[in-house]
Amino acid sequence: MPLEVCCYSLSSCITAQRAGAHRVELCAGAEVGGTTPLRETIIAALDLGIPVVPMVRPRGGDFL
Repeated sequence: MPLEVCCYSLSSCITAQRAGAHRVELCAGAEVGGTTPLRETIIAALDLGIPVVPMVRPRGGDFL
């Protein structure tokens, strides 16, 4: 079964990869429930060789 891990930094992506994650959901803004990460962070995570699914959410709060 594929394992996807929610990561809020490049270092947590590396940890997830080393721990056996098959892909990561890359987010920013943990304190507001997750927002879209910076472009540079996405590119750096993609360079790790693990599939990356960036969260697309321009602001924190509810989903309305």
